[in-house]
Formats: sequence, structure tokens, C-alpha cells
Amino acid sequence: MMLHNKTRWLPRDYYGFGAILLLLVAVALSSWFISRHWIGLRILAQQEELRQQGSLAAATAIQDLQRGSQQIKDIAHTLASLSSLRAFLNSPRQAAPLQADLDRFRENFGLGGIWLVDARGRLLAQGADSPSPPELNRFLGNRQPVSRFILEPEQQQATLYYAAPIPGAGNATLLVKAAVNGIGRRAYRIELLVTDPDGIISLADNPDWLLHSLGSGQAPAPDSTAQPAPLPIVMSPLLPEIQLLGPQQSPVLLTSRTTDNGDYRVYALADAAAIYHLARERDNLALIITLAATGSLWGGLLTILTLKRNRRHRLAIGRANTELVRLNQQLKQLATTDALTQCPNRRAAEARLQYELAKLQRYGHPFCIVMVDIDHFKQINDQHGHDIGDKVLRHFAKVGRQAIRDTDVLARIGGEEFLLILPDTDHQQGLHLARRLLDTVSATPLYLADRTISFSFSGGLTEAHNHDGTNDLLVRADRALYRAKEKGRCRICSEHLLVDQSVATG
Repeated sequence: MMLHNKTRWLPRDYYGFGAILLLLVAVALSSWFISRHWIGLRILAQQEELRQQGSLAAATAIQDLQRGSQQIKDIAHTLASLSSLRAFLNSPRQAAPLQADLDRFRENFGLGGIWLVDARGRLLAQGADSPSPPELNRFLGNRQPVSRFILEPEQQQATLYYAAPIPGAGNATLLVKAAVNGIGRRAYRIELLVTDPDGIISLADNPDWLLHSLGSGQAPAPDSTAQPAPLPIVMSPLLPEIQLLGPQQSPVLLTSRTTDNGDYRVYALADAAAIYHLARERDNLALIITLAATGSLWGGLLTILTLKRNRRHRLAIGRANTELVRLNQQLKQLATTDALTQCPNRRAAEARLQYELAKLQRYGHPFCIVMVDIDHFKQINDQHGHDIGDKVLRHFAKVGRQAIRDTDVLARIGGEEFLLILPDTDHQQGLHLARRLLDTVSATPLYLADRTISFSFSGGLTEAHNHDGTNDLLVRADRALYRAKEKGRCRICSEHLLVDQSVATG
């Protein structure tokens, strides 16, 4: 009987133990693959975010550098068209007017130097305090304008040179030099560097990178002392799109842009240390899960407890992710919305201005802005109190949103100042919309339980142009607003002509 029981139950115990063993292995493998897949998605999302930030930073830096190059080009062509320069080339004795013009241009525009040379490189004239001219071979002998982005090691910075041949003046050439003051706008976790046509780092957020070149990670040959020391950058073994930069092998995600004429190249180095750490943790997590699965084979109870703990852990991660998404949305809302009026704030307004300027430059869509200032707001605060002043601001924002079009934007940029952005609107349409808003606000006072508060505003309108920047628009609109205040308030003034709109405040 005992033998019969033994032969009956022993195989059943083996089968149960084998089934539990297979179940635990299946759970361990499933957890391992799911965890790696989830972390892989996180890595891909963060890589895409860094790539977009780096591309935007590089594009912004390219625009800034090309804008500086265009400014030097305009200055050089203005100098080349001076009558004093023509008179000097016709009669070298008339040097005093030309010297005065060169000195005035160099001082007013902060130029590093101005030189007038002939075809043989002989110096004919130069601005005051101009250093010795650079090597002129790269600029002379070419009857077309020449632009160069040159590194000057003694000054530890890059310099822009522009050579403009003088039309109708034989082989005379005007050479202008200007320093590069900065590239782009600093971005979160992104550093920028610029290489010249020789591949040398001539401009960088990190001064330690200057005079280096982006290398392949190999040391230079012993006889290559004349070449710049390479800044090692190699592909990371964990993530193909991440590079390891410098002797410290700092993980970066590299994005580059080249100027239209190919004179220099901008590299955006996004800090990828967090992504690289996450990639290392992915392997560590796989190892931990594998060891945990192996240990769980020693006991069914420990396995069940481990599974429950993993389930709670996944639920906690899900709740944490949900909360993180909610908090991120809340932070984005707080970062772009004025808390008092629920209008877009200054940061959101500037972002919308950049978007509309991009549309104007690419598609030719016109737009206008109106700088708005509530009239005598300080008197309202002094007479009725700041609480009533806040209600006036909220009332103005509510009435303004109802009076403007759905595509228009009314943003609060500070105190009692608002900015009205009118997309796809030319100058005359903008004046009509601004008048309508002024009429609506003036005819809609704030009704309280014990008082009625009537108020109006003054506005300065300007239309955007292709060459404008955000600051240019705001300065012109603010100037028009100041003119409206000088004219007696409660009116709209534009940049082109004084258009007054007076409304009785009742």
C-alpha cells in the first residue's frame, strides 16, 4: 500500500513542481522583456525630444550667425558706396573725408577693423585703431564679394571678415572685420559649438573646446603637432545614436547644421547622460529580474509574494506616470498662462510672435500687433483698491476675448499692459479691429454691487515686416502706444500715421 502510494504521488509531485518551475520561468522572462521594452520606449522618446531641442538650437544659432554675416555685408556695401571713398580713389590727396567716415563707421558699429587695399595688397586707407590686416591672399584676386569665418588663436575667438570689391575702381577692395559675440540662445541641456571651413572649433559655449577639432577618438600622430588636437567623439556601445565626447566620454546627442554658403557648421550637443544612465539601468534591471526569477524557483510562496510585489510596483509606476503627466500639463499651463486673467502670458505671446514671423517670412502671411495699456489704471487702484483693479483686469480680458476673432490672441505681458496679436491681418484691417475692441471695452463698464467702473485703453499698432524680429515689433508697437498716450489716451495710434480714435467713457 505504501509502495502504491509512493508510485502514485511521487510522479504527481514532480509534475506539480515542474509546472510551477515553468510558470515561474515564464513570468520571469515576460517581466524581463516587458521591462526592457518599456525602458526602450522611454529612451526613444527622450532621444527624440533631445534631437528636436538640438535641431532647434542649431537652427537658431545658424540664423544668428547668418544674421551677423548679413549685417557685416550691408556695412561693407554701404562703405563701398561712400562718395568720400570714390573721391579718394580718384584723388588720393582727398583722404581726410574718407578717414573720418571710416573712423565713424568703426566706432558706431563696433567693427574690429576696416582696410582699403589695392590688388597687390598694399594698404591705401584704414580705420582708426585698426590692427594689421590679415593675410590678404584669400580675399584679393576675386571680383566677387568674399565672406570668411576665421579663427584668431591669439584672441581665442572667431572673427567674421567680408571683402567687398569697389565697382568701377579698378582692383581696389574694402575689407571689414567684426567679432562674433555669441551663437543662438542657450537651451536646456544643450551646448553649441561652431567649426570653420578647416574643421577647427572657432566658437563654443565651452571655452575648453576652442582650437580643437572634432576627431574620431584616435590620438594624433607624433609628427602632427601643427594640427589642432582632436576633441574625441566616438559612438557609444549601448546606444548607436549617442556619442561619447571628450576624454571624460560624456554622453551627448549630436545635431549639426551648415550655413547656406558652407563657411561654418554649427553643432548642438545635447546632454544625454540621463538617457545613457537609463540604458545602463536597462541591462541592470534585466539582470536583477533574472536573478530574482532564479531565486524564486526555491519556493512557491516567495514566488507569489514576489509577483504581488511586482504588481504593486507596476501599479505604482502607472499612478506615478499618470500623476507626472498631469503635473506636466499643469506646469505647462502655469508657464504659459497668466494666473489673474487666464490670458496667455508674455512667454506664450513671444512664442506666438515667433510663429507668426516664421509664417510671414515663409508664406507671406501678414499680421499686426497692438500694444494695449489700460488708461489711468493707477488711479483705479488708488481710488477703488487693488482688489477692484484685479477685477478690472479680469473684466477687460473677458470682454476683449469676446470682441476679438477666434484666431486672434490677447496676452497679458505685464501690469495693465496687454498684447493683441492679429494673424492674417494687414494694416487697415488691424486698425479696424483695434477700433472695434476699443469701442467695445469703452461701452462695457464693470458693474459691481455698489459702483460702476468705466475705463478705456490706449493702443499702439504696428504691422510686421519680413526682416523684423520679436523685439523690433514690440519696440515699434510700444512707440506707437506712447504716441497714443501723448495724444490724450483712449485712442489707437499706428506706426505709419496718427490714427486717433476717441471714445466717451460714459
